[in-house]
Amino acid sequence: MSRKDNEPGSTVNFASLVDWYSRHCDGDWEHQHGVRLETLDNPGWILTVDLIHTNLQGCLMPELSEGCNPDGHPISPFWIHCFVADNQFKAACDPTQLARLFEEFQRFSDSASPA
Repeated sequence: MSRKDNEPGSTVNFASLVDWYSRHCDGDWEHQHGVRLETLDNPGWILTVDLIHTNLQGCLMPELSEGCNPDGHPISPFWIHCFVADNQFKAACDPTQLARLFEEFQRFSDSASPA
């Protein structure tokens, strides 16, 4: 993805995540689990998707870390860190890469296989 694709104002495609979320809302799951998008004080964004009781429960992914130190903390103005732990997909990034968080979730969802 080019830097231009990550500039503020670029189009964010929520469709895949919205579809995945909708398929798991069964009157019960969404009361205890869900999807959260929050801001960070780095500054940046963090996306957390609960995987428990979904088709992605127990699935793993290779950690993605760009512009971060080995602990996952940003060391560059442009950074992203995505991983799965404790049955949650977690993805954080600098303010310009919000669209990429959703793309990484879609990539994970499309290619995930159980551990």
